[in-house]
Amino acid sequence: MRPEDHVDIVIVSYNTCSLMRVCLESVKAHTDYPYRVTVVDNGSTDGSRDFLRALDWVTVVLNEVNRGYARACNQGAMAGSGAYILFLNSDTSVTPGWLSPMVRCAASDDRVAVVGNKLLDARGRLVGAGVVGTYDKPRMRGWGEANDPGCYDRQEDVISICGACFLIKRDFIPVLGLFDERYFFYYEDTDYCRNARFRGYRVVYCPDSWIYHYVAQSPTNQRTRNSMLTQSRRLFREKWGEQRLDSRERY
Repeated sequence: MRPEDHVDIVIVSYNTCSLMRVCLESVKAHTDYPYRVTVVDNGSTDGSRDFLRALDWVTVVLNEVNRGYARACNQGAMAGSGAYILFLNSDTSVTPGWLSPMVRCAASDDRVAVVGNKLLDARGRLVGAGVVGTYDKPRMRGWGEANDPGCYDRQEDVISICGACFLIKRDFIPVLGLFDERYFFYYEDTDYCRNARFRGYRVVYCPDSWIYHYVAQSPTNQRTRNSMLTQSRRLFREKWGEQRLDSRERY
């Protein structure tokens, strides 16, 4: 195996030290494909930086201020060399055998640009199984539903994937770039998926991989999150308002 035949797992840290510990422990225990971890800390003040400095198996990038999620993700991606880049939220916990199915899905077709997986909350309920519909009227499948047998268990093309666990190919960076850094928080994942599909590539939901996602654990208050969401949604609409996909837009 060549040195570049691994997955660069990129995690952005911002005052979520206790969650980060759980996330990294799960990655170390359950990842079944060659990988390297890069954590980009966005100026945390909760002890995250000292914790990260003590880890000899993690590459750490320390920002003095919060540079935003999209920019921090891009920093982490460019710090690596793996054939695949996987952006993983710090408020997640992976499960045994989670990574290999995503890599297999990505490698199955040269047109696959983005792969996402099934997301469950702490109670085992679904909080993500790909986004369908249209970009004007998106629908996040499975939100709050029971993860019953056969529920969203088929691999499918979708219009978007939740950024909590978001696999891309390094070879596509010259064509698709990385995340648009104008998005400080929210919509960078939707924007990347839209760009990929606009250029004729596929966005695929892979149910053979699943992880836990402890939603909305950022210390940022709800009012600030709502403001960032509104700003990012406005940017997305301004950027893509005049662009139209063909009939493949709807799933």
